[in-house]
Amino acid sequence: MSSVRRNIKRLSDTRLIIGIGLVITLLQVATFFELYLDRVMQGKEAVVSEMLGWRLLAWAMALAFVFLIVKTTTRFLDAKMPWRRIILIHVLFAFVVSFFWYSLFLFVNHLLCTGEKCDEPFQLTRMALWYLQNFDKLFLIYLLTASLTYTYHYVQRDIMHRVQHSRMEKQLLEARLMMLKSQLQPHFLFNTLNSIASLIDIDVRRAKAMIADLGGLLRHVLEKKDEQVVSLEDELKLLQQYIDIEKARFAEDLEIGLEVEPGTFQARIPSMLLQPLVENSIQHGFSRDHPQLKVDIRLFQEGRQLVVEVKDDGKGFSEEAGAELFQRGMGLHNTLERLRSLFGEQFTFLVENLHPGVRNRIEIPLSF
Repeated sequence: MSSVRRNIKRLSDTRLIIGIGLVITLLQVATFFELYLDRVMQGKEAVVSEMLGWRLLAWAMALAFVFLIVKTTTRFLDAKMPWRRIILIHVLFAFVVSFFWYSLFLFVNHLLCTGEKCDEPFQLTRMALWYLQNFDKLFLIYLLTASLTYTYHYVQRDIMHRVQHSRMEKQLLEARLMMLKSQLQPHFLFNTLNSIASLIDIDVRRAKAMIADLGGLLRHVLEKKDEQVVSLEDELKLLQQYIDIEKARFAEDLEIGLEVEPGTFQARIPSMLLQPLVENSIQHGFSRDHPQLKVDIRLFQEGRQLVVEVKDDGKGFSEEAGAELFQRGMGLHNTLERLRSLFGEQFTFLVENLHPGVRNRIEIPLSF
């Protein structure tokens, strides 16, 4: 067992002992008033100092034995023994501990006793009678303390296992998100490099401008590489760098409009959510029948949802392609998986064929 686990276990035992100690304190206070009222009602002399001495002695010895019971019981938690044997051992311990508990209490009380009553000889038969009269209480206190120790530690273990399970699920989720994001970045990079390569022999100036824009975009991506959720403002900066690259590539053939509702710039959004949607519209929107393309991007609040819409007026997709849309396209597939990992079932992702054109609509919980 590591030092950290030992410290946690020691702290747990201390809390448990303090908790049981408070219960014993309340019981001793209740016992004191019970004995006091009983003496008063019977017309006997009630010496408060003497009665307090007895209760304080009983309280101190009870705490000592509770400490012993808790420490002994804790050792059985990791014991590889059948339950029947453990129960039998505890029953035997209950007899032995309760006997020594009360015997020691009477012996110490006799040693500390002062006055005429203390000159009486210490009789074993009287001690046996007192023990039998109090045996049931001591026996039950032992079993109750042992039961509380087991219950407390098993609850603590259950909580620890739940925390560890939650931590493992979080680590698995983060690993899954990083994998999806790492797949998305090279996919985007290769497409952009292909665009630059196609321009080098046609327009060197535009190719150089694209390389500069790509450098700025990659720097931005690398700065945010470990962040799964960013502000909409940061996401729009990355998107604008990508738009500049694509407009340099297609020039007048590509028109991109961007409309963002005021007040949403600090909303939290999955990083690299917008770029794959715009890239998908550009990549599949152009065709022989659609040599020019317009892409409209809108972000707005609708109730407690942040809505993202990316719409183009391109060629759209066939009915057969629509059935496998999220399986065939890496950008859409990864976007869907990331949304599912981040938001569970609390999101909407729709891709609608407009004939012509395609509209992507995503709704996610609005948070700042």
